[in-house]
Amino acid sequence: MSFNDPAVNALYDLPMEQRHIGYWLHRRAVEEGDRPFVTIGGETYSFVQVHKQSHDLARGLLTQGIGPQSRVVLLLPNCVEFVFSWFAASLLGCQIVPLNTQLKHIQLEVLIEDAKPDGVIVHESFLGELASLSEIVRQSIPWVYYVGDGTERGMNAFENFRSLDELFLSEGHSIQPFSDHRGIQVISYTSGSTGPAKGVMIPNAQAFSSACTYMRLSAMNRDDVLYSPLPLFHGLSSRMCLLPALVLGAHAVIDVRFSASSYWQKAAECGASLGFVVHAIVSLIKAQPPGPYDRKHRVRAIFNAAHDEAFEQRFGVKTLEAFAMTETSFLLYNRYPLRQWGSTGKAHEDWQLALVDEQDQAVPIGKVGELVARPLKPYIMMQGYLNKPQATLEAWRNLWFHTGDLLRCNEQGDYFYVDRKKDRIRRRGENVSTFDVEHCVLDYESIQECVILAYPSPMGEDDIRLILVAKAGLTLQPEVLYAWLKQRLPTFSLPRYIECVDTLPRMGTGKIDKLELKKRGLGLNVWDAQKL
Repeated sequence: MSFNDPAVNALYDLPMEQRHIGYWLHRRAVEEGDRPFVTIGGETYSFVQVHKQSHDLARGLLTQGIGPQSRVVLLLPNCVEFVFSWFAASLLGCQIVPLNTQLKHIQLEVLIEDAKPDGVIVHESFLGELASLSEIVRQSIPWVYYVGDGTERGMNAFENFRSLDELFLSEGHSIQPFSDHRGIQVISYTSGSTGPAKGVMIPNAQAFSSACTYMRLSAMNRDDVLYSPLPLFHGLSSRMCLLPALVLGAHAVIDVRFSASSYWQKAAECGASLGFVVHAIVSLIKAQPPGPYDRKHRVRAIFNAAHDEAFEQRFGVKTLEAFAMTETSFLLYNRYPLRQWGSTGKAHEDWQLALVDEQDQAVPIGKVGELVARPLKPYIMMQGYLNKPQATLEAWRNLWFHTGDLLRCNEQGDYFYVDRKKDRIRRRGENVSTFDVEHCVLDYESIQECVILAYPSPMGEDDIRLILVAKAGLTLQPEVLYAWLKQRLPTFSLPRYIECVDTLPRMGTGKIDKLELKKRGLGLNVWDAQKL
């Protein structure tokens, strides 16, 4: 099929009544049968197999009282049980809450407490973290089903604790797929700098909007093989890889983990034609020495990567860039193969966009402003932040959703990314909440106060800088603090630089003057974790 084939283009913009997983699971099982749909963990599953396993698990979830408005937390690595759980929940109108598997202790507890799940599906390798939650949070979880070969960990921590295998029921209730495009499919937690992580409530229509736009920007078709080594709890592997494959009948290959040294080899071995990355991965791949698979693959394009001529020439691929947020999905993109070098794309046809100043006044063409947006179709953006109505209202000032990102636009309608307006850190493809990290650091007994800042990384994105003041009369060893934090924070949230100071500069309001600290740069006695 070609990009201009009317049958393909018809799928690039789905009617609302088709924007639910049940419709596409049934249609693809009938039309594609035993063709491969997803390969994960070295095993390949056909459309028919995924359809059956998802329906079997849905029957089991029904026995646990799961239905519309229910909520199930997924604490799973890249495994086929993630796919079955996601699809089974969607068949019932249940909301999934996929959590970052690197979360530990208080970060994990806060999100589970906020989500108030009706159950948790967890891989046995994460049972230790789940069992370490406070008793009140553990008791609030009605049931826990684990994925694995069998374990006793957690047996005493949860009242209803069993293997997920027990929930796959081949007989029983007939599943009538939930078919409301307005229903919440996913609650995805994202981070900001001014408060704790927020749960973004993503409806079915928005999830499929992500899929449709990815198909347009990559000219994807049924014969494509998509390769992603990114975690399924992120939208790139789920809503921008697996969902498009489901809609078009293509083959998605989900790797268990990312490896810069073997990215092209694995892409070649699975016959991938489209690859997925985050910006930080691009520099890691480029840093690898020349290898036999640099061109020994059939990948024609990778997403999401800033335009990079050296990368394209070395590996023989096209870098595809677009602008999307968890709250909105895609706002800017170009239809394949069109692009303006260095631009993140043109305005999405489903959105009204503007660039505004601090007073929400439109800025002239060519000037930098904050990107704000309004949807032109129903339910293609988040339905608010879970349990945070005030944060939802603040994001929707003056009836525009404020992205917090600074861009400029030329007369041809090409948008160019400039910077992040809010104080947020982007590291290793993850958004790091400075609030969360600071909260953890302050639990260390000898610290009086601290601040977390971004510091430019030579690998792209940010490194994390921790500046702290020790309590009077106490000394602090950065290497000891780092080892302590390593047990409590995910790897992407660990500070690279630790600096002890006598006082922190403050503004007239009493707040710490972060701008002044950034101007000062790294201190002479800064400790660098990469020099361990």
